[in-house]
Amino acid sequence: GLLAQANGNILYVDEINLLEDHIVDVLLDSAAMGVNTVEREGISYSHPARFILVGTMNPEEGDLRPQLLDRFGLMVEVHGEQEAEARLAFEENPAAFCARWAPEQEALRRRIGSAQALLPQVSLPEPLFDTVARVCTALQVDGHRADITMLKTARALAALEGRTEAGMEELRRAAEL
Repeated sequence: GLLAQANGNILYVDEINLLEDHIVDVLLDSAAMGVNTVEREGISYSHPARFILVGTMNPEEGDLRPQLLDRFGLMVEVHGEQEAEARLAFEENPAAFCARWAPEQEALRRRIGSAQALLPQVSLPEPLFDTVARVCTALQVDGHRADITMLKTARALAALEGRTEAGMEELRRAAEL
């Protein structure tokens, strides 16, 4: 099924805040264990289900369940294009619109590739660990997922900037996410 296809990939769920409880339970179990077990009519089958979960939602339609909120390490707000000219340019000629942005997309693709190669060399100075612990304690964050996510994100941001050591600026940006 879908979770088997998602294995080793990204699982994108639109309107994740509107999922029924039993589906949320299956997603969370699979994400935590890396395995999905399907049981029907006396037959039990397990398959690998390691995936990155990406969800979108419209906050006006309801909140994200707490058990899901805990699983999302990073969050961004996405706003639609506000310039009428850009919207019309895409509608009139999608291929030309994409071609106009192709050089910037390619530059970003190369930058991300360089960051991926640099990431194993990026270090986290000891004071960052203390800062993360204090921030999470002050915000009364349960568990350690937030700590780990902030540190990993700070490393990724440093790599994206071409640096081999994450600093307070990357940590601040990571905390905002």
